[in-house]
Amino acid sequence: MSKILIQDMSFYYEPCYVPVFERVNLVLDTDWRLGLVGRNGRGKTTFLKLLEGEREPVQGKIAKSVTMEYYPYRYETAYKKTMDVLKEIIGGFKSMEDAMERLLLRPGKEAMERCADIREEYGEAGGYQLEVRIHRELFRMGLPEELLDRDFEVLSGGEKTKMLMLALFLRPNAFVLLDEPTNHLDIRGKQDIARYLKQKKGFLAVSHDRQFLDEVTDHILAINKTDITLEKGNYSAWRENTDKKEAFERRTKARLEKEIEILEKNAVVRRNWAGIAEKEKNPYKTNNRGNSSRAAKFMRQAKTAEQEIRDAAAVKKELLKNYETVPPLCIFNKEGAGREEGRPVLQLDKLTFGYGGMPLFRSFSLDISAGDRLWVKGSNGCGKSTLLKLIKGEPETKARKAEEDTVIAFSYQEPLWQEGCLRDWISDPGQWERFLFLCSCLDIPEEMRKRPLQTYSSGEKRKVDVARALSQESALLLLDEPLNYMDIYFREQLEKAILECRPTLVFVEHDERFGTRVATRTIDLDQAAGIPGRADGAERTAGKKSR
Repeated sequence: MSKILIQDMSFYYEPCYVPVFERVNLVLDTDWRLGLVGRNGRGKTTFLKLLEGEREPVQGKIAKSVTMEYYPYRYETAYKKTMDVLKEIIGGFKSMEDAMERLLLRPGKEAMERCADIREEYGEAGGYQLEVRIHRELFRMGLPEELLDRDFEVLSGGEKTKMLMLALFLRPNAFVLLDEPTNHLDIRGKQDIARYLKQKKGFLAVSHDRQFLDEVTDHILAINKTDITLEKGNYSAWRENTDKKEAFERRTKARLEKEIEILEKNAVVRRNWAGIAEKEKNPYKTNNRGNSSRAAKFMRQAKTAEQEIRDAAAVKKELLKNYETVPPLCIFNKEGAGREEGRPVLQLDKLTFGYGGMPLFRSFSLDISAGDRLWVKGSNGCGKSTLLKLIKGEPETKARKAEEDTVIAFSYQEPLWQEGCLRDWISDPGQWERFLFLCSCLDIPEEMRKRPLQTYSSGEKRKVDVARALSQESALLLLDEPLNYMDIYFREQLEKAILECRPTLVFVEHDERFGTRVATRTIDLDQAAGIPGRADGAERTAGKKSR
């Protein structure tokens, strides 16, 4: 067990010089299972990069005696077999094994001595026990051992995610920094990662998944508006304390603001009164030294009293420094779109579609009616995003039937806008006004909207993409994993907006809590497509309603 010491750390990005962190002081234990939370744009990923050492504080320092390992990990290796890839990522063990084999084939004393040196280094680093440790971690992660003999590149996205994560935990003296580790994972994948992390210690996880944080963390680090706080317990314990603080601030906000207004008015009145009173005492100018001395003394007393009033006002303002304002979102449905609940909106009739000769859907039928909120579920790779694109008409298919004037808004898994300024992308004045309103609701301030999209965080880009889709006056809204990278406040905003505005909606999401609360119908593509084998049966499952 050791400590990570953060002393007077400050950081800002050039050239804007907007402070991200100012004089942060923290002591973190490397045995903790930390969760890092905060609204999008508050600097969570930047905080990880500072811990890792990729970025340096502008002021202050970070002292650590552990190796910081950042996830998602970008690997580069010529090896193909999964076991070899893992060995190389963990510590270059496969390269050492290959070097020893080559040296053993070369004659001469020099080659034998070099081989002996590598063998000693290999043994001291734990190379002879490494395969046993890999098998043990594989079991903990719930992965089959036969994956180790496969080509790493043919593994599924979820399998690669798990392999890379366990490799980082196998590195010596490692403290693992997990940046959104459950993004793009299906429900089962999230459960596997959570079960694995519950058996580990010594990591910091950035996540907005409330259930995930509850399961895996024992401390919560929160980046607030003006400071960073650390609390013992899981997410629910932290949220309960935060809710109590915010409830107190909500109850006292009006009173404090009234008191601040009165104090500031009193300061002005006191100053004016002091000037008038002295003038009444000395209506005529005089060079009398005593009168001048008394006037100066009287004004000093007035200024002192004014400063005391201002100090009291400043103290009261401090009580509101972390008060979070989360205005309600609005979904702009097309006029009349929600009035005729049950009216047909779009139909897929016996759709067959796939890639490279492998069918994703076979004789798949689906009816979408006004007022439906369809939750599309299924494992990674089963065709969820493809189904949303087919509903949108990308690509065209004869099985798709919709009215010509059916306006469909689509928020993509990867944000549609990646560069340029926001104003460049919307030409319609009405949509621009609606878009700006939604940006203000989503904590994207006016000064930020003038910056190029390249400077936005992943969460901020996602917010912009959701605002783009919600600002369209649509008859059907499609959301592809809208909660990826998104903070907890956004999740609650979107959930409330859907329940109140009741759009006709089809969405893909792996957050069970969110899906269960907002969906009126559920489609499980694994069952609908007959997994394993992906055969027929879709028509039977897709039309089932569960209101």
